[in-house]
Amino acid sequence: MASSAKKNEIATYKKIAGITDLVETEVSGDDVSRSKPHGDIFAVAIKKLVDLAPGEIIAVGDTPYDAEAAAKTGIRTVGVLCGGFPKEELGAAGCFAIYQDPKDLLQHYDRWTNSEAFRP
Repeated sequence: MASSAKKNEIATYKKIAGITDLVETEVSGDDVSRSKPHGDIFAVAIKKLVDLAPGEIIAVGDTPYDAEAAAKTGIRTVGVLCGGFPKEELGAAGCFAIYQDPKDLLQHYDRWTNSEAFRP
């Protein structure tokens, strides 16, 4: 998990989302000097994910800044509209697929992971 939120905020968000047990590695705004749209958060995350190359990682973001920051490190982004940004802005920022929310993304997971856009 790579977020510009502070470490203590991430813990709260993971509890709310019910994903505490799913997150093995995280990077917070406390770990970098510059936040999104700079790529620092994703660069630190890549270092922590030593067995994965940037082209094998997919970011999920709800702002254009997420996609812009991820792209600076070679990571592609799937966008979700629940952050309040329009589809056009997420697409222009580089999201290769855009869904209403995480539930919609999961319902279509097989479709986009098997698509050419997913492959590095």
